[in-house]
Amino acid sequence: MNKELFYKYDFYVLEQKFPELNFIELLETNISLNKSVEPFIRNVTDLLYTSIKQSKNIEVAGIILPNIEEDLKRFLENEPHYISYKSYLESEQNLSEFVFNKFLRRIFKKDGYNDESHVIQNYVHSWLEKKLALNIVQDLRFSSLDVLKSLLEKTEILHSFYVDLVENFPKKWVLNKRKEWVDINVSPEHILDSIRMYRREYLDSYTNLLQTQSKDNLWEYVQETTRNSEYTMLNHEYSFISSVLIRTDISLWIEFWDNLKFPIIQDCVFNSSFNFKPQLYLQLLSNLIDDRTVVKSELKVLLFIVVQNYFEASNKLTEQFSNYENSEIKNERNELIFQLGIEQQKEWLEEKKRNYENIIQSLTKKLTSSEIEDWIFSYRPRINHQQFKPNEIYNSEIKLLTETYKEKAIEFLSSDLHSFNLQKFNFYIEVIRDKEDKKFTSALLEAITGHISSDKFFWDRTYTEPYWSALKGIGFIISQLDNPIQTAKELINKFKTIHQGWKPSKVDFSSLVKESFICSGIALLFENESAFKDKNEKQLFFKELVNHILTQDRFSHIDNSEYYQMPLHLLFLVANQIFTDVKEYYEQEVIDNFDNLYSLLTILSSDKNPISEKSKSLLKTRLDRELLLEKGQYGNRNQKDKVQELEKMIETLKL
Repeated sequence: MNKELFYKYDFYVLEQKFPELNFIELLETNISLNKSVEPFIRNVTDLLYTSIKQSKNIEVAGIILPNIEEDLKRFLENEPHYISYKSYLESEQNLSEFVFNKFLRRIFKKDGYNDESHVIQNYVHSWLEKKLALNIVQDLRFSSLDVLKSLLEKTEILHSFYVDLVENFPKKWVLNKRKEWVDINVSPEHILDSIRMYRREYLDSYTNLLQTQSKDNLWEYVQETTRNSEYTMLNHEYSFISSVLIRTDISLWIEFWDNLKFPIIQDCVFNSSFNFKPQLYLQLLSNLIDDRTVVKSELKVLLFIVVQNYFEASNKLTEQFSNYENSEIKNERNELIFQLGIEQQKEWLEEKKRNYENIIQSLTKKLTSSEIEDWIFSYRPRINHQQFKPNEIYNSEIKLLTETYKEKAIEFLSSDLHSFNLQKFNFYIEVIRDKEDKKFTSALLEAITGHISSDKFFWDRTYTEPYWSALKGIGFIISQLDNPIQTAKELINKFKTIHQGWKPSKVDFSSLVKESFICSGIALLFENESAFKDKNEKQLFFKELVNHILTQDRFSHIDNSEYYQMPLHLLFLVANQIFTDVKEYYEQEVIDNFDNLYSLLTILSSDKNPISEKSKSLLKTRLDRELLLEKGQYGNRNQKDKVQELEKMIETLKL
């Protein structure tokens, strides 16, 4: 089996396609059968050309059909699909006559009615479609692009025909009329003529977007100007041209692609073109960075469009191959597909790392390190609480890309930290850990705090990636500085929310989120022993941090405990797991001073290590005082689930 099939089709499609392709190969071995249908195929070809050139309707009833029923019967008498077909029918039905008529109606009457009752009818039909495609690519009358456009309209419901036409298209037909194939004109007023999309109103403002979108950051420009391209496709004509050119001559394809002008159209090409294999992306990059290649579009924009699509294609292909890991869908009929699929999956997983190496090396010739990193670190890991396989694969794709960049481009690492996000911060933390290089520590801390201060920062107040690594990274980077405690105190003060009592304006919680994130990162400073001169300094700073957070919570003019709960929770884990000298102090402080009972119980019940007996006694006293009122308040607000959660947490604490 051709390995390209595993790149072209996923398992479920291939499971249907594989027997069909085998059946067609079987029919092609019968010389007599093929000779018998050749006059019919030539006649259909002539009629197609006539209908195109003369705009003439063809009467299907007048076309003579080949009589191959007996030949089929003899040749296929032991073929399982044919045996099933014959045994199912109560009366004799002429298989060839049915398929020939269906074939003609689909071409000349656009009759797509699917009245096939057996797969063998589809298989024979696909065989005829292939023979028609192979006959047409030998007929010079169809070498004109105008004729081909009409042909595509006539045969639009012959799906196998299109595939065979593209895969066998004569290269000389393209090279003899290069200008005709690549000279397209996409103008703003006719942009809708070039594409198909479900939200056409989006394009009303698209040209305005191109004019107003800043190019200060080209990767962000590409992301914005290609947004919604996944819902966009080239029209039939351009899709066909693209599919043919990419298989014929990649330099001509680049010329065609360049002439599409608009990033959203240039981006949707990759989904619209038939079978855009991974190696084509590498070849495309190689041609684009070649100084002999001249394009009218901005080269860096084109490079970003290519790598954006490669990442998605690589992830999709990896997900596609993961089906072969599911033994539950394996059976006798698909056993061979499984065996070959597992082999191809192994090859692909080895190949994709090399592909990223080649991509990164190519990009370094035309893009700055900062520009490359804008692309690489734009991908955010997906939350995977339910162990959802596609999310796991997507996250592994990001990991492979970043690790490959670290291995292959470490000497190109950017010192430009203006364009920044959590993913980039986490990457540079890994580099500093691996290289034990403190050169960038101050600049890196300044960059991450600048990002947190900006409007671009977002935290969903979970410990999922990239947040958890960033929190740990903040603790680590502070520990690498000359005066970690002083730096931590300065950051606490810088991000401290000033609670000034009630105001009539809407509450802005963004400052609380930022303060909570910084304090949470500083809480993880205690993972790094090098940050402290001795145990006394460590203990003193721990107490100061706990006191600061509890004070901030108490001074809030409304209940902001859900924000301050995050760093307090991490300090609880620190006291319980890595700095137990302060465990009892911490427990008693929060029991006495953290006002929100629900948040308090959430923290104290979050670790497998139990709180101390003394702390249990203090907590029981507080529960006796507040629990009944707390339950009543939740009951009045129709939050009975919270009452159940309270009872469950109390049970966990074994009070």
